[in-house]
Amino acid sequence: MQAKSFLVIFLVVFLAGCKTSAVNTSYDSNYANYDKHGVPIKAEKPSVQDDLWQLTRNNLKFVDEYSQARVIKELKYYSRYPQHMSKVSKQASPYYYYVLQEVLKRDFPAEVALLPVIESLYNPNAYSYGKASGIWQFIPSTARYLGIEINDWYDGRRDVITSTETALDYLASLNKRFDGDWMLTFAAYNSGGGTVSKAIRKNREKGLATDYWSLKLPKETTQYVPRILAIAALVNEPKKHNIKLPSIANTPYFQVVDLGGQIDLSKVAKMAKVEKSQLQLLNSGFNRNVSAPNGPHRILVPKQSANRLQLALSTLDRSERLNWIHYKIQSGDSLGMIAQRYGASVRMIKNTNALSSSRIRVGKTLLIPVLNSTETYAKQLASRSKQHKIHTINSGDTVWDIAKKHKLSVKEILAYNGLSKSSTLKIGTSIKIPRG
Repeated sequence: MQAKSFLVIFLVVFLAGCKTSAVNTSYDSNYANYDKHGVPIKAEKPSVQDDLWQLTRNNLKFVDEYSQARVIKELKYYSRYPQHMSKVSKQASPYYYYVLQEVLKRDFPAEVALLPVIESLYNPNAYSYGKASGIWQFIPSTARYLGIEINDWYDGRRDVITSTETALDYLASLNKRFDGDWMLTFAAYNSGGGTVSKAIRKNREKGLATDYWSLKLPKETTQYVPRILAIAALVNEPKKHNIKLPSIANTPYFQVVDLGGQIDLSKVAKMAKVEKSQLQLLNSGFNRNVSAPNGPHRILVPKQSANRLQLALSTLDRSERLNWIHYKIQSGDSLGMIAQRYGASVRMIKNTNALSSSRIRVGKTLLIPVLNSTETYAKQLASRSKQHKIHTINSGDTVWDIAKKHKLSVKEILAYNGLSKSSTLKIGTSIKIPRG
């Protein structure tokens, strides 16, 4: 009996021990950080996917083209400026995540995301002698043809979202036109689809090859595509080309916030607790210190500031959104003169006050948006601008004569009085002559 009791106690203790030890003998749970010899395994470095340049490398499609003679020539050129790509990384860092993601969403080659490096060094305020603007460098005529809005308040070419979406749509249409050939697509982006099609047709008539490298194209275009590929080669193998390529984090830099209407950008900067200069750089499409009255009613802010701004906007009264001046129209006033006084434009004042023409009536009140930093400054400017002399029109007077007499330009006289070159001067009426 005692022997049986001893046996039962032994089995209970033994089984309990087995049950306890079963949880702790798993190699995976207890020795995952050690190899089979008990040596600690070093922690892995962060994934290379954390760097946007590595994500770019993984999606480059034309590595075989990097050995073309014209590409090598451009590589030699860039090798003389080893800091070039460091500057590119710095300027691209706020925008590159967005652009690259949009490129990859469309299943485009990553080389497409490098076009703005050639076009603008990823500077949204870049402006060329040919009047091209923004990171994708659209000229006004092409921008308007593609549906980009340009007005006194807003220039969509400098808006990173608007311009990127438009550029990628345009590249998609060009790529379709040239049967999926990206070398021809890049060339057409630079010189136009008609120029490339004409070069193809000429080669075909001569029985020559019609690939990009065989075409006779404008000098700029013969350099343009090799430069894109040279930049891609530098990104692909920076060490080989003896350059340093500072990493860009593979995370969104900015977030889009709905403004819900027109607003003073200085107020936005304060509410988001963002430096105004940083806000302006992210939102270069706005021409003024206020957002456009007809939109887009969105703003880009650093991602960490988005929630703070959204909360502040939700409690902001509509009357606090903008600074305005109520201006009572005086005898002799014109929209041109009032616009000049407040640093606005005739079109802005007409849009704000829903005026269908430039005619205004004495005694009526206009709502003038204050585009300067403070209302006080605007009032000081207005007070200073009110100082003028009156010139009564006599028989034989011309604007040129009046301007010469008062040592002003014809343009200054016309603008101050809201007149055009075709305006008629009536004898007995008066015009204002600005002082200083």
